[in-house]
Amino acid sequence: MSATSIDRVLEAIRRDLADPETWGAPVEMRNSLALCALNSAHSLRSHSTSVKNLLRRYRSHRVAAGADPEEDSGPDLIRVIDETGGPEAFARDILANDGKLPGTRRLPAEGIYEALTNLAELGIATTEQLRAAADDPAAERAWRSVIGLGAQSWAYLLMNAGVTSRTKPDVMVRRFLSRALGEEVTPVHATQLMTAAAESLGVDVRDLDRAIWLHESDADDDSSAEARA
Repeated sequence: MSATSIDRVLEAIRRDLADPETWGAPVEMRNSLALCALNSAHSLRSHSTSVKNLLRRYRSHRVAAGADPEEDSGPDLIRVIDETGGPEAFARDILANDGKLPGTRRLPAEGIYEALTNLAELGIATTEQLRAAADDPAAERAWRSVIGLGAQSWAYLLMNAGVTSRTKPDVMVRRFLSRALGEEVTPVHATQLMTAAAESLGVDVRDLDRAIWLHESDADDDSSAEARA
């Protein structure tokens, strides 16, 4: 990664995103691993509106049951899915969403159930515990070993939980960077560029990620892009 590449990205950021003080706040469900998991898994190649709607439905279901969805742990979500009759019934009756994980025929609820179970077996049941394990390879494997959940969903899970040093290099972010460089940018390269640019600007990577995503989504409502709640 050359200094010239970073300079071009910084130039684009300063031109298109204005003062960091004006950037919108990143999405965060700081105390609810359940909401983080739902948002992360469903944000993969889904439209933002559908993700917001299913999160609203989950919140409404939990409030009606006398619970606080903003405090739901991973095991809480596993229990809700079990009580509903399993992932398929949960997706149909609670979320009203029949989307599939990328490259699979699996419902996101199936992947979420498996991934949260894996994390719970490592003693990770809350967002606080997830933040503490953000750099633990075992925790990352527990999530990413699930078919349909990959690097981007892991990064967004952490970002939603309050980890500020991560980026989700989705279609929107890579498009911005590719335009700045005049060439296609891979997810790995995008992560490197975002990290270096954020360090140069003295901002959190997550904040820069959000600012770029908002800029690109305002410019083009691309339903094929990964959604953000």
